Amino acid sequence: MKRKRTVALRNLAAYQSPPAEKIGKYKILGTLGRGGMGIVYKGLDPDIEREVAIKTIRLDTVVEGAEKDELLARVVREAKAAGRLNHPNIITIYDVIHKGELTFIIMQYIDGHSLMNQIDSGTRLSPREVIDLLRPLADALDYAHQMGIVHRDIKPANILIDKTGKPVLADFGIARMEASTMTGPGKTIGTLSYMAPEQVMGGAVDHRADLFALGVILYELLTGKKPFGGDNMSTIVYKIVNEEPPRVTDLNHDLPKAYEDIIRKALAKNPDERYQSGMAMIADLETPENLAQATHAYDSETSEIRKERVRSRSRIVLAAGLILFAVLGGVGYKMLSSGRASAKPQAPAANAVKPKETPPPGPPQAPPEAPPAVSPAEENLAKLRASFEAGSFEQTIAIAQKILHDEPANAGAREFLNKARDAQLKERARPLIDDGIAKFRSEDFRGCAADMEEALKLDKSNPTATSYLRQAEQAISKAEILGMLEQYRIAVESKDWPTIESLVSPALAAEVKEQFVNWFNGYDGIRVRILDTSANMADDPSGAKLVFSQMIHAVGKQDHKQTMLDQGQSVWELKRVNGSWKVVNISKPSGE
Repeated sequence: MKRKRTVALRNLAAYQSPPAEKIGKYKILGTLGRGGMGIVYKGLDPDIEREVAIKTIRLDTVVEGAEKDELLARVVREAKAAGRLNHPNIITIYDVIHKGELTFIIMQYIDGHSLMNQIDSGTRLSPREVIDLLRPLADALDYAHQMGIVHRDIKPANILIDKTGKPVLADFGIARMEASTMTGPGKTIGTLSYMAPEQVMGGAVDHRADLFALGVILYELLTGKKPFGGDNMSTIVYKIVNEEPPRVTDLNHDLPKAYEDIIRKALAKNPDERYQSGMAMIADLETPENLAQATHAYDSETSEIRKERVRSRSRIVLAAGLILFAVLGGVGYKMLSSGRASAKPQAPAANAVKPKETPPPGPPQAPPEAPPAVSPAEENLAKLRASFEAGSFEQTIAIAQKILHDEPANAGAREFLNKARDAQLKERARPLIDDGIAKFRSEDFRGCAADMEEALKLDKSNPTATSYLRQAEQAISKAEILGMLEQYRIAVESKDWPTIESLVSPALAAEVKEQFVNWFNGYDGIRVRILDTSANMADDPSGAKLVFSQMIHAVGKQDHKQTMLDQGQSVWELKRVNGSWKVVNISKPSGE
């Protein structure tokens, strides 16, 4: 124990003392600030004469064992996560250097100040300025989330603003890759006032916790106050989990009423009821009347449910408080009784009123039976079921993977893992289907078919995608067949037998060749008029039928007279062969 303390003190002294003139190749220019994890220095990359920020990660508080390894892994993860990101509003990570018990992260230097400094200064922004500030941050978060990275510590101190006014998101030091299980459920990381309910309760966290924090910052910028204030951690946690914040229009009377709907959605307790992307929040801020109309019916339907939920939580908290009060009161009563018993007894006064006798206590009550213990396996399956039914598929996958890591043969976890993955694929298919439907309505049938094919790769049995794919393919086929008819018309008029031959099957080409050769050799000035065209697709997608009327006029080479070569309806039967349509039979309706 003494040796461990000595090492820790030595490392702390090294951390507090100024570093050498260089860290690796980077020259130290000065100190930018101090934080919970370490000092941040200003440095210079001599190779390209670029100013950098050098963040020190102190390891003196964890000097050995698994905790130290975990912290080192977290540092590496920071560089790995942030190094994958390439966005103008996200700090760029350049390098990681290990030196003894210290680790240094070399990153982009921002010459400016933090949003926290701006808020603390009392500077107020107009709603337009707030939107302009948050829009690039929302875009940066959406980009990071698409890359599979959750920041988990969005707060004003981690938003830097350069001298041009551009905001930059800093410190992915506690960002969690969604596929990683290193930071699992049960660990709360981040600054309390900006944390989502699931985060302060130690639950699994996904990208929607970042969007909740962005909503807290939005509220603070619009009103000058945090939505969930308090003098201690317990009060703040209770408000985050159970209470709605004061209305923004009560604190800032200049705001449109529709902003209430936006704030309520941004700070929803249930992640599924929140914004699912940052730019969706920005869009509603810029056109708030749209969300106000859309949420009116929802509010009227769910207001009573929400009120009952709040009343239920209040009853639970009140009951817990009464129990605690009773316990503490009992302890105090026993202490007071013990003190009285040890004091010297005194004779009662002559005029004292004799107290009423208390009846002897009855037989002791048997304690209530404890509820049956829930096994860890049952508890884990209950968590999986609740997460899946709530639609939190990423969380379900993370919990199931953790269970299967410890219990590879757990059939329930495997079932929920597969179900969650299938549901996730279906969610990914939805925007493709929506885009495909829009393309179909604008007659972009090939674009529709491509979107529906991609959607069916994700959700193989989706009936909407299947139906629209079939309709789009039929529309494409009809267009191709009508194009063939136009090619036929031009080829006949120009006496182009090779083109006609390419449109029909080999067997049909041998059958009709003699007729067309006779026309081409015996007539000039051939004109083809097509009328009453109707293309019908067969039940078999590789078959089709084209019915049309035609009149073919020509001038004889010998007598120079106008002659009708063909008149009336024709029926083409077609088959798709190797991706191309071919006419396999030409006939006339009966009676002609």
